[in-house]
Amino acid sequence: MMELNAEEQNTHEAEQQSAAVPQEQEPQPGAPCVRTRVALDAALQKRISKTARAVMLCMMIVGIVMLVLYIVLFVIAEQGIILLSDDFWLDVLLWGGAAFFAFGLVFLITGGRASKKQLALAFVNEYEFYPEGLVINDYRSGEHVSTARLRYSDFEKIRENKKFFLLYPNRVTIYPVDKMILSEEECALLRTYFRLPARQKKK
Repeated sequence: MMELNAEEQNTHEAEQQSAAVPQEQEPQPGAPCVRTRVALDAALQKRISKTARAVMLCMMIVGIVMLVLYIVLFVIAEQGIILLSDDFWLDVLLWGGAAFFAFGLVFLITGGRASKKQLALAFVNEYEFYPEGLVINDYRSGEHVSTARLRYSDFEKIRENKKFFLLYPNRVTIYPVDKMILSEEECALLRTYFRLPARQKKK
């Protein structure tokens, strides 16, 4: 009995000593490597849609030029100043010009309406970037609405231009990340996460 008690006592002392030694804990999720937020206000909408608006305006201008050429050629042909073997090129100018002008006008109008709706809701996207993915907190009119956790592999594509990182979870939705409020080191880190080519620093 004495030997058994001694063994129990030794075991109890060993357990106390091991409890006194701090045990390793499972790694906890750390702070985000990069944190930023983007307010979808009028200035941001203008910066994002600048290229698209320019393309739409060019389409409208091309359409107008083609329609004017159609009118001029049609009048000249009707007066007999020039003879056209057929009306093929007139049809091309008429229908092509109408299509270019209509597409440009429709996209400008629909894009403007979509921007107004978004601005009315006062969208703010807050991003937290981690090595494997990001957390997006969505705010509307100052109130937190939703939280999305996405891996970078979930995005259909990720692009970079001079002012933004553009994250596409699908063909319609875009999450813009404003590079103007990020440091060079943060931009370089995000390029690594997004698997985008590194850019040379300006000398």
